[in-house]
Amino acid sequence: MHTASDATSVEPIEQTESKRSLWWKPSWQKRKRMLHIEAWIFVSCAYTVVIFAYVWPQDYRNTDTVYVAASWTAAIVRTFIFHIGIVIVLIAIGAGVARRWKLLIATVPMLVFSVGPAVVSYWPTGVATANGKPLKVMSINLLFINQETEAIIDQIAAELPDVLLVQEYTSHWDEALTAGIGRLYPHACTSPREDSFGTAIYSKIPFVEKPNLRVPLGQATEPQIRAVIDFEGKPIALYNIHLLPPWGMEYTIEHRSQFADLLDVLKTEKLPAIVGGDFNFTENSANAADLKTIGFTDAHDQGGQGRGATWPVNSFFSLDSQHSVGSYIHE
Repeated sequence: MHTASDATSVEPIEQTESKRSLWWKPSWQKRKRMLHIEAWIFVSCAYTVVIFAYVWPQDYRNTDTVYVAASWTAAIVRTFIFHIGIVIVLIAIGAGVARRWKLLIATVPMLVFSVGPAVVSYWPTGVATANGKPLKVMSINLLFINQETEAIIDQIAAELPDVLLVQEYTSHWDEALTAGIGRLYPHACTSPREDSFGTAIYSKIPFVEKPNLRVPLGQATEPQIRAVIDFEGKPIALYNIHLLPPWGMEYTIEHRSQFADLLDVLKTEKLPAIVGGDFNFTENSANAADLKTIGFTDAHDQGGQGRGATWPVNSFFSLDSQHSVGSYIHE
């Protein structure tokens, strides 16, 4: 026989086990409510981080650790804005199916901002035309550990650009390109290295002055090239730039310092200029926006179609890195 005290001691245990069972095995209705709450949380957080990323003021010369960390976070959010938008698309579809109209409406501005530009980029707009003969420029990052040269040399030979800008240029690639296309490009400025920062410019058109291998960017000593060609009676400055990747605090600070110096160099450039290379930032970055502010146009925006994403290769979710390895033009 149980006493009254015994009975009262058993009952809470049974209730606790019942509640625990409901928590670990929620009903479908409870699961839907949980998903609805989680969707609202994600959408709210998305608005918060995206607004932060786009309103955060950029001072590329500020080396304060907290400021740089916040700036790096803002850059990462802007880099992955398309991917945030993909999640928002799924939430919007789910909200529509579940007739959660408030949630669906809440996703619309973020959808327009995040995936809208990617959708518009696939609309046919026609290739930009030039007045007179066009100057064909190719920029390519070889990847310094890549030993497979044939496919890239075949692609260069198929396109036959007037000017070829090359990054991650090693002695292996120097030998391969000299043998493979050297006869087609009698004018070359090369600085091979056995790391990620060798660089070269191959040109069919003569340089009108000695190329500068040491455009001063940041504290780094890696080569950054400026050359000038005379194209159809018009001098054009060519820049082949490879900024440090923003990995870790030290590299991020140097990357930002290099870009600040690049902006200053380009602001004082008196000639029409083409800036190609590996910038280690994407179209959505503050860096790309600042280049456009001083009058440069993204080459992909002029002549390309679609997102043009290149990393990882052949993936719908690739980063928009044709702007990381690409060209900007100032006429």
